[in-house]
Amino acid sequence: MMAAAPRTAGAVRAVTAGPLVVEVRELTFVEVREWFVALDSNQDRDVLHALAFDDVGLDDLARMCNVPAEALEQCTPSELQPVVQAARALNPFFFRVRASISAASRQLLAAATWSTASTETPPG
Repeated sequence: MMAAAPRTAGAVRAVTAGPLVVEVRELTFVEVREWFVALDSNQDRDVLHALAFDDVGLDDLARMCNVPAEALEQCTPSELQPVVQAARALNPFFFRVRASISAASRQLLAAATWSTASTETPPG
């Protein structure tokens, strides 16, 4: 079987974010998988980048566009809204998978917290 040629990009949307013109692109399934594997490997992540928006970080956005996170952080949150909207529109698979992983993580944390609380000996 012959290997497929690497893809350069799917759909691309150019948006303005403050002084920047940002090209947001559609990710392949392979890129999304590699991204989540990297996140799962517990590599250090800039907290501000990770928590910039409810469902996407600046580092996440940088993976979907042609601008590094360090350049994106020069913009205000309102200036980045068009980038976030384009990322959501072009990458619904990423956001759906991320929401599922977040929900599962919250359930596991709640179960672990309940389990720990129910096995503790009351004081006295």
